[in-house]
Amino acid sequence: MRFTRRTFLQVLGGTAGAAVVAKGQLSSKVGLAAQDIERWATPEEVMVPSICQQCPGGCGLMVRTHDGEVTGIAGNPYHPINRGSVCPKAFGGLQILYDNTRLKGPMVRAKERGQFQPIEWDKALSMVTSRLSELRSKGLSHTVLILGGQYRGYRDNLWRRFAEAYGTPNYVRVRCFSPEKPALAHYLMQGVTSPLSYDLSKAQLILSFGASLLEAWLGPVHAAQAFAQLRRSSERPRGWFIQVDPRRSPTAIKADRWIPIVPGTDGMLALGIANAMIREGLYDRDFVEKQTFGFEDWVDDSRQPHMGFKNLVLRDYSLVAVSAATGVPVKSIIEIARSLATIKPAVVIGERGPAYGPDDLHTRMAIHSLNALVGNIGVLGGLRIQGDLPLASLPPIRRDEAANRGLAQPRIDGAGREQYLLVSDTTQLLPERIMNGTPYPVNMLFLFATNPLANHPAKQALRSAMKKIPFIVSFSPFLDDSSAMADLILPDHTYLERWQDDPVTHLAGFTSFSVARPATSPLHQTRNTADVVLQITKTQGGTVAESFPWKKFEDVLHQGVHGLYAAKRGYVVSTTSEEESLRKVLERQGYWVPEFQDYDAFWNALVQRGAWWDPTGFPESSKALLKTASGKFEFYSSAFKRLVNEAAKKEGKDGRFMKTLGVEQRGDLLYLPAVTTPPTEENDQFPLRLNTYRLLSRPVGGGGNQPWLLEQPAVHVRASWESWVEVHPETAATLGIQEEDWVWVESEKGRIRVRAKFYTGTRRNVVHIPLMGRGENPNPNDLIANEPDIFRGFGLFNTTRVRIRRA
Repeated sequence: MRFTRRTFLQVLGGTAGAAVVAKGQLSSKVGLAAQDIERWATPEEVMVPSICQQCPGGCGLMVRTHDGEVTGIAGNPYHPINRGSVCPKAFGGLQILYDNTRLKGPMVRAKERGQFQPIEWDKALSMVTSRLSELRSKGLSHTVLILGGQYRGYRDNLWRRFAEAYGTPNYVRVRCFSPEKPALAHYLMQGVTSPLSYDLSKAQLILSFGASLLEAWLGPVHAAQAFAQLRRSSERPRGWFIQVDPRRSPTAIKADRWIPIVPGTDGMLALGIANAMIREGLYDRDFVEKQTFGFEDWVDDSRQPHMGFKNLVLRDYSLVAVSAATGVPVKSIIEIARSLATIKPAVVIGERGPAYGPDDLHTRMAIHSLNALVGNIGVLGGLRIQGDLPLASLPPIRRDEAANRGLAQPRIDGAGREQYLLVSDTTQLLPERIMNGTPYPVNMLFLFATNPLANHPAKQALRSAMKKIPFIVSFSPFLDDSSAMADLILPDHTYLERWQDDPVTHLAGFTSFSVARPATSPLHQTRNTADVVLQITKTQGGTVAESFPWKKFEDVLHQGVHGLYAAKRGYVVSTTSEEESLRKVLERQGYWVPEFQDYDAFWNALVQRGAWWDPTGFPESSKALLKTASGKFEFYSSAFKRLVNEAAKKEGKDGRFMKTLGVEQRGDLLYLPAVTTPPTEENDQFPLRLNTYRLLSRPVGGGGNQPWLLEQPAVHVRASWESWVEVHPETAATLGIQEEDWVWVESEKGRIRVRAKFYTGTRRNVVHIPLMGRGENPNPNDLIANEPDIFRGFGLFNTTRVRIRRA
């Protein structure tokens, strides 16, 4: 906007010199100013498709721009994930873009950590590339550690590719959700290597164990639309929804039935429900008999007898015992079992972000067993699998001897070894191993899309460990807790300023691939980190440079997307009527009809509309979902047994993996969904159980710098802006606490000061604190103990005990 008050005064001002300006010159300036006023009054409006990056949902956006400046955000009506709808988090993208605390360009550390001064991009990149070259020339490429956060797609592909070509095994992800990967329980019981999807929109009954479907699960918008179809559909009767949760969350409030449960006993309840189904003959006998293994007792090839799931459940998980452990009445357990048997199709969800507890894997296996009992594997309204996206393969990675030597080294985080054999990333161990230099010192650290000092369960130890790393590079657009520890900050664009992609294969009924171009030019001297990685590889030369033949990230996307065009299936999203006509042609003629003459036309349409999707190219039969050695759903996991046998051969029966799992003590129970009895609740010093949760209006890993979202009220306790702790009124009365009092919530690890909010929708011995994101609010993660988590490698979130007292 060139016309300003100063321009106006310059043109029409009454200075003495202005009086002698030639008449023609003055008219010319006035004419230009008038044109600017007209442009100002009628700016060019362009809607640019984009992708929301506030959570793993992958919703499509339409970004409203005026003369190239972002002025609004709405949902993309064409996008199959959200169909034009968005949750409150989407609008926070504007405040991320225009946040005045954003870093304006590269920053280099001054004398002390946390103090920075500007540096030119060329000099900053020279610092990075020279250190990378030096480490590689000394045979120390493996001492480079890359920590990545919550993202997927080609950005993940680039970092993984860089790690392999350069020669470091240490590309470690810091995340609670991995929707693009199959859950470990699903892999062990079904053998799948692609993520399973819960077909919520076609289900008639949804039984959810703690998954906050309508708040902060994998994608609240898509889940809410599926929930709407469950509730109101002209094609079928109204569905039924049961939520198992220690807290009466918004999801539980919307449920037909809320089942309050003792935290950490979800697996016990699942096995109690299985007991009732088996005793009353309510399970799907045809599916269980023909397509499962390990339900009945069995004898192996060496004539050793093994207990089956049926007798395990009947022997060890009686309804009375389960009720005593979980706090759920026997009557409720039986009613849930009967509902699963009579309302079809039914689906059982047991995948939420935080771990259930120390027996997390077997808890998830126990919950997943209910899906087999109701026979919903590979059916509409049950569990489905979508397959891989037909993206074009990128050129093979070139590895020289230096890369091979580096990749042969053990990982710094210990993932895939000893007691963490089943874990792909073990961020929990990083503080100790970096501090001790185990198995070797870390000489360089990259931080991308993660702020581990905000959410790591041992963040003080991690802070101390980071001080031992000679050179830290952060790509954060903000000076957060972790980037403040860096030696160099190369700020990334925000997601409205860069090219990006988002592949989705974990939602039932379709696969999709979203592409977003920049909605606006960069506001500051920032760069797309993907482009920076490509630039860094060029300076390394040799096989590293050869493995990255692209000049910019857009070129990577353009090459990969060609596979979607060549696959001759799926469609670039369009209006509902156009998609319906294409689908009718497919059904009538029996083959796919091309929409574009060539790839350039396909690419341009994809960039203009925002996404490609395939609602037809997925397998339907249960066989496609049963990839185990037996070809069946395995109550007794042969894959788990094989992993344990391989570990025993490698490290012996006294190895750490064997001891941690308790292989000798548990025997066959290790390979069955046998949940151990939870510890007793008595603890005089810390009598309350802590549960943390995420609000619908809080992004994953942040939000403290988005005032619009902080202002969104939590209506159940009439609160916004500041954090709080939810306490049952009767519990508060025994502690002498009034509503709105400032209180200290203390654990063995630390304490935080928050307001007390009374809430009857909780068990009396459980308190709840929301995760508010960065900002001035206290962080409940400061209370959570760093307990071993051998199945996820991140830490146990739901086992911490606390006490409360007035501040």
